[in-house]
Amino acid sequence: MKNIIPAASLGPPLTIERSASIDEALNLFSLSGEDLLIVLEKGNYVGVLSRRTLTNAKRYNLQVSLSDILEEIPVGEYLPELEFLKNPLGAFLLLKNNVPQSLITLGESPIFENHFEKMVVEIEGDLKTLADIINETATALDISVYLVGGVVRDLVIGQPCFDIDLVVTEKAEEFAKNLARALRGKIVKKSLFGTFKIEAGDYVFDVAQARWEYYEAPAKLPKVAPGPLRQDLWRRDFTINALALYPENSLIIDLYGGLADIFARKLRVFHVLSFVEDPTRIFRAARYTTRFNLELTGTTIRALELALKLEVLNLLTPARLRNEFLRILEERDPVAPLLFLQKHKVLHQLFSLTLEENEIKSSLYLAEKAGLDIREKLELLALLYAGTPEEFAKLELSPQKFENYQKQLKILAEKRSWFFDSRVSLSEKVFFLEKFPKVILCAAASFLEEDFLLRCFKNYFKVKPGLSGEDLKKLGFKSGPLLGEMLKRLRAAKLDGQIKDGEEEIFLKKELGDGFSS
Repeated sequence: MKNIIPAASLGPPLTIERSASIDEALNLFSLSGEDLLIVLEKGNYVGVLSRRTLTNAKRYNLQVSLSDILEEIPVGEYLPELEFLKNPLGAFLLLKNNVPQSLITLGESPIFENHFEKMVVEIEGDLKTLADIINETATALDISVYLVGGVVRDLVIGQPCFDIDLVVTEKAEEFAKNLARALRGKIVKKSLFGTFKIEAGDYVFDVAQARWEYYEAPAKLPKVAPGPLRQDLWRRDFTINALALYPENSLIIDLYGGLADIFARKLRVFHVLSFVEDPTRIFRAARYTTRFNLELTGTTIRALELALKLEVLNLLTPARLRNEFLRILEERDPVAPLLFLQKHKVLHQLFSLTLEENEIKSSLYLAEKAGLDIREKLELLALLYAGTPEEFAKLELSPQKFENYQKQLKILAEKRSWFFDSRVSLSEKVFFLEKFPKVILCAAASFLEEDFLLRCFKNYFKVKPGLSGEDLKKLGFKSGPLLGEMLKRLRAAKLDGQIKDGEEEIFLKKELGDGFSS
């Protein structure tokens, strides 16, 4: 339905000039009782100010201006449909020639005849069976349960999901125990926030009671308390993750425009202090934007800029930073979120070194081929970006290990010309490189030849002598240093192309003739 609410139909909104002070804005909020103020500059609209955001900025003692904490809402000369009120601030601004006419909020929506659209998602296969079990378990306890967050987002997108977040209205622990029993799974963890992790087959379930939360200071873990579903959804990181699904009828509950943002490929925070309160959300933004090909909204960009301006990343503990980088390394393409963080100067605030895209790709590609586990890959990342032991320790890694690694990298760098000398045999190069941890070799990709390192990981390091120590003893060799030396000579001969498989004994006879004896 078009033009259901014309401009100026509800009267002009409360406004404040962009140049006003924080205290002036707080005073206007207090006097008016409003939750939103329209911010103007020379009579023209420039953004929206939220009471909640302003109050929290004051409570955190942030040194900010009104410009730093401006947010955005949908605008237009008319409100096409009530769906446009589904956004984190629950408002739509009627705007004509960039001059505010009326502010429509969810509080006014009952006076209109339109109804919000409803979306039902089709659940199939194993997930349908699981949803039925979840619903039956809740019904037996006379409570309501909702699938929330990433599982609903992935259902809408059409991607498989094996991590399922559940929110119940009450009796979370009893529900978790009953569900684990019904799924023939087990509760493997209970968190400080009163959540329960259940493992059942290929699926992991997180059960929590609906709650609201608040932060006492930037980068601190939140305080939580039981609350309504709308608050539980509002406390989430992004609108695309603030969807709930009622398993009884597969109806999606979308209070904040998450569906619209999914279809428009937008990543939207709930407020401009989102990354200040929880800087780990920045790393999630890196993963989601690159995994789902999303674009940051204006408020999300301002939230990121504000977090960097206030340097809140440095307030995170090493354990929390480490966990975020481990999650990035678990991505199908970890290079993309790393480049996102580098582009937006996030890594620059944590580390002093900057890498070219090809350096990141080369090192992580080698790490995959070398068979590094995820913790070794984390060490590699820290080694590439950290310029000091203190920066290395930001990912909960040992400063002493950093210094040891740097010494080994220096040795490799000093041997660079030796590696490219054609007079040096392949076996000499391989035997030298084998002394170093694979993490170091991957980090050396910038000054050693990547193709050569790749061949080492795939082939050269796996070359065997062809005979064992026991085989040599049967041929008459005695235990001792000579045995190891002969095995090494056999391996060198294979690496250098002197012999093939099955020619080991012939080679040994030749070596014996040259003065070796058992």
